[in-house]
Amino acid sequence: MSLRQRPGFDEGFTLVEVLLATALVAVIAAMVFGSLHVSAAAIDGARNAAAREQLLRSTLRIMMEELTAAVANPLAPMVGVNATQDGQPADTVVFLTLSQFHAGNAGQESEMVRIVYTRENDRLLRFIRRNLYGMTDETIDQSELAKLVKGFNLRYYDSMANAWLDEWDGRSKTAPPAAMLIELMLLEDNDEVRTFRQWVPIGMKS
Repeated sequence: MSLRQRPGFDEGFTLVEVLLATALVAVIAAMVFGSLHVSAAAIDGARNAAAREQLLRSTLRIMMEELTAAVANPLAPMVGVNATQDGQPADTVVFLTLSQFHAGNAGQESEMVRIVYTRENDRLLRFIRRNLYGMTDETIDQSELAKLVKGFNLRYYDSMANAWLDEWDGRSKTAPPAAMLIELMLLEDNDEVRTFRQWVPIGMKS
């Protein structure tokens, strides 16, 4: 009796069985790797969102610190300009401050410096002039506070008029604004615009 004629002998897999097994393994592998890809994408999305949130909080903290320590000076008063770009707010504010400014060496103590916040396309920029009487650009530091900015809106509370204003001209005001409202509109990964708001008490030093 030959080997193939012995009872219980495994005659092996047919071509159809091999193809079916291969297809089944491929389907399972696709499901596993697809699930891993979705999980990795979700983790990366959450990590990116957390990084943006941290950067935003840092940006608002810097602005709050510098605005809170703003200085009232008739020779260089606070000026807030209301403007738009592509139909979205693109305001600019200029003011003096005595706070620690975040440029150059960390923790560097500033003298009185002039700061500008402004939106340029999709970026929020800050300009710092350390020498108030300098006539060259070497006295100006530029830094990027945020990217993917779709809008930058500022409002000023006039305690004398008991009203919020879209602009501020310190040259014609007898007192500085009592507070400011910062509105920063950022583009999210899902192409939606999210608005962040921060109230800032001014309390300018003389």
